[in-house]
Amino acid sequence: MIGRVFLGRYEARRLLGEGGMGKVYLARQLSLKREVALKLLKGELSANPVALARFEAEAQAVAKLNHPNIVHIHAIGEADGLRYMVLEFVDGRNLRDYMARKGPPDLPVTLSVMRQVALALQKAHEQGIVHRDIKPENILVTRKVEVKVTDFGLSRFFSTDGPALNLTQSGVTLGTPLYMSPEQVQGQAVDHRSDLYSFGVTAYH
Repeated sequence: MIGRVFLGRYEARRLLGEGGMGKVYLARQLSLKREVALKLLKGELSANPVALARFEAEAQAVAKLNHPNIVHIHAIGEADGLRYMVLEFVDGRNLRDYMARKGPPDLPVTLSVMRQVALALQKAHEQGIVHRDIKPENILVTRKVEVKVTDFGLSRFFSTDGPALNLTQSGVTLGTPLYMSPEQVQGQAVDHRSDLYSFGVTAYH
């Protein structure tokens, strides 16, 4: 994929990371001459209606969340049979890598990171969105210790006005076990309190 140009606008530069649903590349948006994160859904998932629904739900979730501590989404689409998402590029490391290199941060830094994650979750919950996978890998930290929460691929919408959009089968568990609430581990319905549990485990970490 390196060097490939999508839609004549996004040139893939290097691989940033890989997850369960796809790969993320550093790309250059040629029209605006800026760096972006280009997320590509795995090829074998592109024909899976549930995977596509999750991918689109992630885009919709992030698009609704205009907040300085949440990664912004620029575009979503399909090119050459590949589903893609264009996201804000965050020049930094995830919290796990940050701690692996620097060790446990000083108390003021820790409190700053926790506060910024809490503000991001507050915004998401106000919009009726549960992240479902809060963990150090999904918290990006810049050199100035600015925090960006990312990866809403497992998000689930809840609303008091109607049924939640749940893209998992009953009893099927999504998330990262070490950080999941007991309810989520058991495959039960969850709400914003599950994110708070995962945030608490992350804060302890």
